[in-house]
Amino acid sequence: MIAHYFKVVWNRKRANALILTEILVSFLVLCFVLSVAAYYVTNWRKPLGFDYRNVWTLVAMIPDRDLTPESALRNLEVSRQLIAAVKTHPEVEVIAPGANTPYSGSMNRQGIYLADHKLVQFQDTSTFPEMRDALKLNLIAGRWLEEGDAELDFRPMVITENLARRVFGREDPLGKTIEAFDEKGEPRPLDHAWERMVVVGVLSEYRRAGELSDAPLAAFEPQNMTDPDRAWSPWSYVIRLAPGTPAAFEEDLLNSLRAVAPTWGFEVNSVEHRRQDYLKSRFLPLAIGGTLAGFLLVMVGMGLLGVLWQNVTRRTQELGLRRALGATAGGVRNQVLGEILMLATLGMGLGTVLFLQVPLLGIVPFVDFGVFVTATLLALLVLYPFVILCGLYPGWLATRVQPARALQYE
Repeated sequence: MIAHYFKVVWNRKRANALILTEILVSFLVLCFVLSVAAYYVTNWRKPLGFDYRNVWTLVAMIPDRDLTPESALRNLEVSRQLIAAVKTHPEVEVIAPGANTPYSGSMNRQGIYLADHKLVQFQDTSTFPEMRDALKLNLIAGRWLEEGDAELDFRPMVITENLARRVFGREDPLGKTIEAFDEKGEPRPLDHAWERMVVVGVLSEYRRAGELSDAPLAAFEPQNMTDPDRAWSPWSYVIRLAPGTPAAFEEDLLNSLRAVAPTWGFEVNSVEHRRQDYLKSRFLPLAIGGTLAGFLLVMVGMGLLGVLWQNVTRRTQELGLRRALGATAGGVRNQVLGEILMLATLGMGLGTVLFLQVPLLGIVPFVDFGVFVTATLLALLVLYPFVILCGLYPGWLATRVQPARALQYE
């Protein structure tokens, strides 16, 4: 029977070409929308790695940021004074410098070559030991940064678990040196002994970009506040406030900062508000894509109804003759539904082959293959019942054809 349905659809390929194209396009659009939704759901279920509640970020615009050794020392001194001024407020529980703040567009990255010649880029954050309490980071192995780490003759590094797997594989990373190589795979010499990176702790993850994003490779190291040769002046800070701190505290905070550094500019943002903006920016394109997919489905449904209705009208003789030869009403209806399901299968089969080329070609390597498979299955589960629903009325019309009408043409 399937071969018969295929033969009927193939014999009408010109008449079915347009509706086949509509099914194909709708299927692809639906797959892409559902793949984004599946990707978001998959990431949402993973731990965030930090707590964004009651957290503000502070960005300092330094007019002469470390242009000379003298300005670097001056800026470091001003930065220490700013931190001390913030700590005087009873609303502030803890403050720590650090780039790569949650839900921010700024990013500080470092890249190293491994022995396999592959470049590994990770988010590198210089900070104080207080950063763990500021963001409530989840340490799973080793220790966190401690006082005095910035003056050691090596760089203590607390890295995320995915970075540890990428660099050391299944080996225990604690106490190991992150070796850096050049593009040829040769060990890269260090200019200073303190540039050697040694892993002292491992975090579960730090998904600073938010719940809907993948977990990036990340690392934290101590922020030096005395030696300008070892660190830049911090320009970004994380502040954890006491629960219930009103938004009006922002003005008091800015006034104290301007009193210390009147020539500097400052910007304060609530991480919770940034998170809301982030979610809106991610869900809006998804909503637009879903609306577009919905309109395409409506168009396909109207096209299916029109084509099937027309086919039933044109095939009155054929369908009536089948009834005259003993075919039941259910058999005629199943024939109409079988043909449209075969047409939909051809369109969605071609769409599946095209859509799965995206992960197979590695176009979006950060998305798991399972996300695309899930999106494909969901699209099939949506379109097949929809196609059956569109074919019910034309199928019912086909059962109303009387054998006498077909015999009049003989």
